Amino acid sequence: MVLVLIAVVSAPLAFAAAYYLWSSRTIPLSIEEPLSVSDFPSSIHFHPGENATIEVVIENVATVSYTVELAITLSDPAYQAVYAQISDYTYEVAPGNNTVTAWIYVSKDAPPATMDITVDFFRQ
Repeated sequence: MVLVLIAVVSAPLAFAAAYYLWSSRTIPLSIEEPLSVSDFPSSIHFHPGENATIEVVIENVATVSYTVELAITLSDPAYQAVYAQISDYTYEVAPGNNTVTAWIYVSKDAPPATMDITVDFFRQ
């Protein structure tokens, strides 16, 4: 009698456990950055008092558009703070390749300088 009771109670539990093991699946999931900078100028040369235009190609491999802000910085933050103005735009980046344009203005009284420029983007 006890064996019958154990069999009656454990059979549905064993069936439920087996069903769960056969029907449940675990698969890897990754959420990847959809945007990348695919093309940008290799160097920029201009004179104090002039504007320099920078064209950056951002590739969007997703199927949706994103809002992007470019962060352009000079390797000399003191020079940038005193002499440079850099555009501060927000761009819509559609699926595919998108060319966005930014600018740098260096004041007329700026001394000559050689430095690096960094272009980052922030997806919003």
